[in-house]
Amino acid sequence: MKIAMTRRELLAGLAASPFLVGEAAHPPFERIDTHIHLNRSAPEILAGFRQTRWRALTICVSRATGDEPSDLDEQLLGAAKLHRESNGLVSWAASFDARPFERPDFAETTIAGLKGWFNQGAIAVKIWKNIGMGIRAKSGAYLMPDNPALFPIYEAIQKQGKTLVAHLAEPDGAWLPLDSTNPEVGYYSKHPEWYQYGRKGAPAKEEILAARDRVIAKYPKLRVVGCHLGSNESDLPALGKRLDKYPNFAVDMAARVRYLAAGDHKAVREFLNRYQDRITYGTDFVWRTQTEQQAWQSVQTAHERDWNFFAQSSDMSYHGHPTQGLGLPEKLLRKIFYDNPVRWFPGIV
Repeated sequence: MKIAMTRRELLAGLAASPFLVGEAAHPPFERIDTHIHLNRSAPEILAGFRQTRWRALTICVSRATGDEPSDLDEQLLGAAKLHRESNGLVSWAASFDARPFERPDFAETTIAGLKGWFNQGAIAVKIWKNIGMGIRAKSGAYLMPDNPALFPIYEAIQKQGKTLVAHLAEPDGAWLPLDSTNPEVGYYSKHPEWYQYGRKGAPAKEEILAARDRVIAKYPKLRVVGCHLGSNESDLPALGKRLDKYPNFAVDMAARVRYLAAGDHKAVREFLNRYQDRITYGTDFVWRTQTEQQAWQSVQTAHERDWNFFAQSSDMSYHGHPTQGLGLPEKLLRKIFYDNPVRWFPGIV
């Protein structure tokens, strides 16, 4: 059954949680946000993490698709510095610019750069949706995740024992008409560059995910964490089939908890229980122009809202929509918020 982005009748009788709600909702274990974008000095945020017993993985992203300037180098330097300043409280994931993929020295140069960042503490490498949805060859063909030009890079990440963080494809709304029935109408109205509906020559969502899956299969010792529920946020059965097929594949829930809150809670609980070793928590918070205090308040609000959704069984509001918490048991909460991040991102603690 697909999880629809419409409010559905919520199930009663969810198990009670041993944790309190709100400011006191701190469990007897550290929690880890495995998907956040800080990438600069953040003493107030670090103080907040320590006070609330959170750790984080800050992720660099190579966003450029054409010949526009890239801020990737600034992100990489900032993330490495934040990692040092945090004394390891914040781990970090590097990235690379895939635009020069047709150059003869692309793989060699990219691998050398990544090794340098590994030496500065990077524990993972991020690839982004511009692979499959933006970057093109000279012929006009889209660069796909399973392009052989990327194979030496995947091999190097695997050999170094690092994790590949893969945000590939997008929610279904990127390929649907942009009207009131599209759950992502707000995002794609503001970001038409990623809106694929009717775009001539653009790969279908499933083509991109299938290409990603071929990479997962080709490198069975490579840990791959699919961002945003692996872009199967509205179809948990399809995601489950992928998790069943690829034991080296896990997913984070960054920016997609709202799909779970809006869905069939019985199905969500069953999914989380069945794949309890394959799911990590993340927010996808991006520190842009806010003051640091405002940024920390946003992170803290997201952490408390999401924690309460998973830990409590009481009525609550999620992004302005009434819902009910899942009331997950402590053992499952510990896996999602701590054990799984440690397993899938060695070096995160």
